[in-house]
Amino acid sequence: MHPGRPVGDSSERRVMLEGPATRSEEIAMTDCLRGGTFVVMGSGHFATLRQSLPRLGYLLSQLEPTYHLDTVAQIDAAFLKELEVAGVLWDVDGTLMTYHGRDVDDQFPHIRNLFRSGPARHAILSNCDEARFEKLGELFPEVHVLRGYTTADGLVFRHRLGGEDTHTVDEVNRILSDGGGQIRKPSRELVEYGRQVLRVDEPHSLLMVGDQYLTDIASANLAGTRSVKVRTFGRETFPRQIRLSQRMENLLYSALYRHRHSAVR
Repeated sequence: MHPGRPVGDSSERRVMLEGPATRSEEIAMTDCLRGGTFVVMGSGHFATLRQSLPRLGYLLSQLEPTYHLDTVAQIDAAFLKELEVAGVLWDVDGTLMTYHGRDVDDQFPHIRNLFRSGPARHAILSNCDEARFEKLGELFPEVHVLRGYTTADGLVFRHRLGGEDTHTVDEVNRILSDGGGQIRKPSRELVEYGRQVLRVDEPHSLLMVGDQYLTDIASANLAGTRSVKVRTFGRETFPRQIRLSQRMENLLYSALYRHRHSAVR
């Protein structure tokens, strides 16, 4: 293991901010932080915020990753073996590819081989909408693509693998039309479902990999699993409102965790 360093020092903050903000972004971030308000924008981001608001104070204590890495290029078979990882839950956009990309980016050619023959089992866990979920099932036929819904009768979980889906489109539409809703990260239940699907016995043997503290890393911590935080890949491809929320999240993390340590490999 490489020794950790304070995540709040100046060099780490430069990594987390991931490039200079525009003047308009700086003004918006300053106004929100000065008012003590953490704002998440975009339709999907608003849904995530709605789900998170009732426990936001607690979630802010769950943002510390086990490891900080630059990109998923550093996550290979040797990395997973060294950490004795039996299962990996992957975020997609900003982690494996650009925003709504069509495949794992060419900078990470080993990922597909890792999915097929690596030392661990793998699944996709994304906050995407229904259309994107269907598309991810097509893009990643070799791994499970997971999601969950709230219903009047409790939680319902769904996964796709190799063209097979536990739920038809009509069944999903019925859930949503009856007042159900998508479960979004951060969610302990989604991670625990992923651990069940991947047949991972111990939470410590599961690894969550993503580029967002509030969704990916908080989910892992809520479920007692380990996590890897990577820099947002292809940040310039994201809509402006999402880029702004990502910068604000990084600033918030830097402010809250400047005196803590996490492993930097």
